[in-house]
Amino acid sequence: MAQKPFEIIAECMMESLPASADVASLSERIEAERRKHPGVVRAAVQTPAIFRDRGYVLETRFLVWADDGAAAERMVENLVKASGVTCRGVHLSGRALAEADVPKPAVPEAKANAPAPTAAIRRPATRRAKRTQRAPKKAVARGRARSRRRTR
Repeated sequence: MAQKPFEIIAECMMESLPASADVASLSERIEAERRKHPGVVRAAVQTPAIFRDRGYVLETRFLVWADDGAAAERMVENLVKASGVTCRGVHLSGRALAEADVPKPAVPEAKANAPAPTAAIRRPATRRAKRTQRAPKKAVARGRARSRRRTR
């Protein structure tokens, strides 16, 4: 079955009114976990927070490539759970997405296809190589020192 793009909305819960630092922290945790899931191509936390049921809800929208909507929801549920964010619910947005509008998920390349590292990459820089990288001393300072020696 061919994969299709889906937009999934996760309602992330916070007990107190989230400050901008709280929203940024939540975004960073979700984004770090999103990079580990190749089927999820985008995650965006929507502000402002909405007060519902004695807590604040931040809607987070995910763009997911999956076989069907249920698989996309499970993928987002697992991602949110792994990031340590409390989630009130996960559901499809109901928005129709064109395949051309959503970037394809990154396909990890096999290491066998990658070129072998060169000798310069494998071995660390030697002490001699470090010396050649230093900037030369100024010639003016040497000239003054020589002229002082001659006058004495």
